[in-house]
Amino acid sequence: MKNQFKGKKVLVMGLGLHGGGVGTVRFLAYAGADITVTDLRSEEVLKSSLEALAEFSNIRYVLGEHREEDFLGADLVVKNPGVMPDSPYLLAADRKGIPITSDVGIFFNSAPATIIGVTGTRGKSTAAYLIHAFLKTKTSRAFLAGNIRKSVLEILPELRAGDWVVLELSSFQLEDLSHEKKSPQVAVITNLQQDHLNWHRTISDYYQAKSNIFRYQTSQDHLFIDQDNEAVQNLVRGARSGVVNCR
Repeated sequence: MKNQFKGKKVLVMGLGLHGGGVGTVRFLAYAGADITVTDLRSEEVLKSSLEALAEFSNIRYVLGEHREEDFLGADLVVKNPGVMPDSPYLLAADRKGIPITSDVGIFFNSAPATIIGVTGTRGKSTAAYLIHAFLKTKTSRAFLAGNIRKSVLEILPELRAGDWVVLELSSFQLEDLSHEKKSPQVAVITNLQQDHLNWHRTISDYYQAKSNIFRYQTSQDHLFIDQDNEAVQNLVRGARSGVVNCR
């Protein structure tokens, strides 16, 4: 699994301060990638994140700016979920045919476990926690990850076939997942309301991002939804998976 990154020039766009970027870079560093980390924040602002990665010698930092040359020189770009997809640097890399992914994208392409994805405008953290807590009463091989200030790649090396992973997924992460054309085997949508319109251009774009949690499911997969939320009901029309209405 990790050998796919060994010796590859990987650019990580967005280190951040909340742990997700650090977890992604750490995973890639252990995998033997030749990493460039680029972030608009300064070295001073990113001090805690940089200190967490001080043990690695295969990381180069470009801080306080992004440079197109770094993107065009990469074999792979791994973007932070908070980076908007219309970034000129990502568009330049895409025009050159350089693959662009995210930690969630890598996870979905590599994890041997059954994935339960949970999203929604409100309540997704609580729902993910409760589902994980229930699974832990049945098996010790249940994991909680996703939009919890921790990269999903931090648990990837531990996983094996037969495990269960509960992922809380934000609209930003689901937007990135659309490029992989993958959805979790079990999807949960708690509700949909207007949100994140400072990032998504319209409410339709926001709902479209959320729909990626079931868009690539098959008839063998499962989708649990709120039967009383009209926006969710409208969104899932035509879903290929088995839809379960919940109250």
